[in-house]
Amino acid sequence: MTAPPVHPSFTRRLLTSGRLSRRGLAGSLFSGELARTLLTPHPVEHYARSLGVTWSDDPTGATVVSVDRPVSDVTVLTLRLPAGVARPEPGAALEIGVVVDGVVHRRHYSPVDPASRADGLATIAVRRHPGGVVSEFLWAAAEPGMRLLLGNPAGEISLPATRPSDILLVSGGSGITPMLSIASTLAAEGHCVGRDAGTAGPDTAAAPTRPGRVSWIHYARSTADVPFRDRLRELSCEGIDVHVIPTAGEHSAGATTEGRAITHPGLAGHLSSDHLEETAPWHPEATVFLCGPEGLATGLEKVLGAERFSGVLRERFTATVAEVPDTDGGAVTHLTSGVTADNPGTTLLEGAEAAGLSPQHGCRMGICHTCTAVRVSGATRDLRTGEVDSEPGCRVQICVSAPVGDVQIEL
Repeated sequence: MTAPPVHPSFTRRLLTSGRLSRRGLAGSLFSGELARTLLTPHPVEHYARSLGVTWSDDPTGATVVSVDRPVSDVTVLTLRLPAGVARPEPGAALEIGVVVDGVVHRRHYSPVDPASRADGLATIAVRRHPGGVVSEFLWAAAEPGMRLLLGNPAGEISLPATRPSDILLVSGGSGITPMLSIASTLAAEGHCVGRDAGTAGPDTAAAPTRPGRVSWIHYARSTADVPFRDRLRELSCEGIDVHVIPTAGEHSAGATTEGRAITHPGLAGHLSSDHLEETAPWHPEATVFLCGPEGLATGLEKVLGAERFSGVLRERFTATVAEVPDTDGGAVTHLTSGVTADNPGTTLLEGAEAAGLSPQHGCRMGICHTCTAVRVSGATRDLRTGEVDSEPGCRVQICVSAPVGDVQIEL
C-alpha cells in the first residue's frame, strides 16, 4: 500500500488561499494521536510528504534540542515532541526513525524523564553498538536542530496507573533507560517520601496506608560505564533506593555525592540471591520490573523460581526465536504488491525481501511491532512460542513468523 496521491492543484489552492502555510496544512491534518491511529499502517510523515512538506518543515517529527555524550558509548538526545503527541507511559518507548543512505531505519528508545514532564521535551539515551546503523549514525551525526521521524509509542512494560506499593527494579546495560523513567516518575509523585503510595499516580482509587518502597538494582561492567550517574544520586535523595553493582569484579565503597551512595559496599558480580536480600529483603511482596540482557533474566529466574518469575514485568533486549522447522514453508502471496513467491522455510520478512520487496521493519526480533502485517489466509508459526495460528485477518509480526503452507498476506 502506498500513500494516497494528492492532486497538486488541491494542495496549491489550500496553500495560496492565504489561510494555511504548507507546514500549517500538514500540522492541522496530521497532528495528534487520533490522526496517527486513523492513518495506520503508514507512519504519519508518509502522508505529510504527499502534500509536498519538506523534511525540515515536517510537523510530525521530533526536533533534537540538545546532544550529550556522557560516556564513551552513549548518545543522550533531548527531543522536542510535536504538538498533540503524548509522551509514552513510564517504561514504554518512543519509535524514532532516521534516514541513512536513503533508507528509513526505526528503533525504540525509552524516555528517561518523569511522566509529569510538561514542557514538550523528552530525553532518550542511545547506546552505541558496533555496526549498529542507527546508533552509529546518531553518535556521529546527532546535533541540535536535527529532525527525526516519530512513530507510535511501544514497549512491553509500563508503570500501572495504580502504583504498586513496593517495587523492585532490576536492569542491566541500556536497560537503565525504562527504569529511569519509572523511578523518576515515582520520585516526582512522592511515592516513597511523605505520601501514601498510590495516591499520586493517575489512579487514586487504592491508597495504601504507608509510603511505598522502591529498590533499583542496576548492573554494569563498572560505575564509569553508567550514564546519568548524577540523576541516580538525585533519585537516591528522593527516596529511591539505588544500587549500581559492577559485574567486572570491581568492589567499591560507594561513589557519593552529598553523602548518598549509588554503589553497594561489598556487592559485585552477577545477580544472586544475596544481592536481593541485601538491597530489597522485602522483595517477595514487591512488583518486579526487569530490563536487561538474557543472562540477567536467567539469573533472576533462578533466584525467584519459575512461578514467581512468570509474574515479572519484563522488557526484552532480544526475543528468543527458534529455528524454522524443516516442515514449514509454502507459497506466500503478497497481496498489496501482487508478488507470489515460494518461501522455503524462512520468516515472512526474509521471504518478502528475497522476493524483492522492502517491507517496513525495525528490530527484526519481535520487539518493536513495526513489521506487523495482516495475514489474510493460511497459517503461520510464531517462532518465539512455536504456536501455529490460522485465524483469517490476524495481524502478525513478519520478522518472527514463518508460513506453514500457503499464505496470503497484505504486503
